Amino acid sequence: MSRLAAVTGASGYLGGRVASALRAAGWEVRRLVRVPSEPGDAAFRLGEPLDPAALKGVDALVHAAHDFSAFGWDETNRINVEGSFELLSAAKRAGVGRIVAVSSISAFPGCVSDYGRAKLLVEEAAKACGGLSVRPGLLYGGGRGGMFGALARLTRLPVVPLVDGGRQLLYLAHADDAAAAVAAALGFDAALSAAPIALAHPEPVPFGEILRALARGQGRSPLFVRAPSAPMLAGLGLAEALGLRLRTRRDGLLGLLHPNPAPDFEPARRLGLGFRRFLDQDPASYAA
Repeated sequence: MSRLAAVTGASGYLGGRVASALRAAGWEVRRLVRVPSEPGDAAFRLGEPLDPAALKGVDALVHAAHDFSAFGWDETNRINVEGSFELLSAAKRAGVGRIVAVSSISAFPGCVSDYGRAKLLVEEAAKACGGLSVRPGLLYGGGRGGMFGALARLTRLPVVPLVDGGRQLLYLAHADDAAAAVAAALGFDAALSAAPIALAHPEPVPFGEILRALARGQGRSPLFVRAPSAPMLAGLGLAEALGLRLRTRRDGLLGLLHPNPAPDFEPARRLGLGFRRFLDQDPASYAA
């Protein structure tokens, strides 16, 4: 008997790979996306009413959508937090048996970024609906989308800034490993996985080394220059106060400067989830 999984954000960097991983595992997939373009798609936009038909017959829900166009906490809360709460509550009312919320390793007690704070609240909503949450690390591989794609573009510059020397320790996961883990999470007992599951290799990599590896993978040798964070934060804050919506955001820089200091990898280990080591991969494949 076929099983139907609905996936929000299925046209995105990770969500699309989750949909493919689910299909490979034998699930039928209904993509919940802003602009339906494939047979079986249903229209969905965070923060807007959901047609109940979108969840009809759904056995499992993977909520991977996040609206990065939301600006400031009020908008982020209204769209991403309250929108997720409405979606997850609708899934519970519809009798969806399994719910997995895709959070982020940037979500942890004491996190200072709006993104991390929002994901923490989404985790709480998922738990209240009987679901579980997963926290992917910085994703690489599988295309030039996401944050890693932006970093790859940064290393094409002749001069690349290393914020506060690039000492920040980050945890990474190959996009295909993370997608497979999210798909596998639909088979986990939420009661046995009450804590969010960190999806990343447990060895952190300094931010500066990530940038240097990306440059090597593209055959480039830019000049890396230490850049203090204080004036960057001040400048971005001023620009945002003036209503400017820049590609680089103060909140994103805060997340980089204050990463998760101690993710808990025990749940992933206990559940048999494995992730390839970033520095063991061919540098040319990092953003390929």
